[in-house]
Amino acid sequence: MGTIDLQTLISHWLLPSFLGAVFAFLLGIIWYHPKVLGGRWLEARNLTPEDVTRHSSPFVLSFPLWFLTALFYTFLAVTLKVHAPEEVLLLSCLLWVAFAMPPIVMGSLYTGYPFNAVAIDASFQLAGYYALGLTYILLRTYGV
Repeated sequence: MGTIDLQTLISHWLLPSFLGAVFAFLLGIIWYHPKVLGGRWLEARNLTPEDVTRHSSPFVLSFPLWFLTALFYTFLAVTLKVHAPEEVLLLSCLLWVAFAMPPIVMGSLYTGYPFNAVAIDASFQLAGYYALGLTYILLRTYGV
């Protein structure tokens, strides 16, 4: 593997990873909003909004985890030379099928987590991978 200058590191690795993580994180805020899927998610878990303890931990931890996911995603896309939009979206699907969806489903089988809540969580993960992929596509399209 050759040397990588700072400009390449920032523009081809860190920028797509950071922006992808931002978009996936923001998507999660929208996804789980009570007027989008948050209400159904609570209902599937037999919870009410009053049952949920509000604290910052999920937000504080979610972004770094999405950033870690985005770094790995970008690493794979660059290393495997995945550049065409359809290839990037396929990579999103494959990563979801292999690494995101199975643990969510397996965990639900052992914990009794309701299927509707599993579907909302798993589909959010897929949407997050799509957010990473679309960010990567947009940045490549505009020469970043």
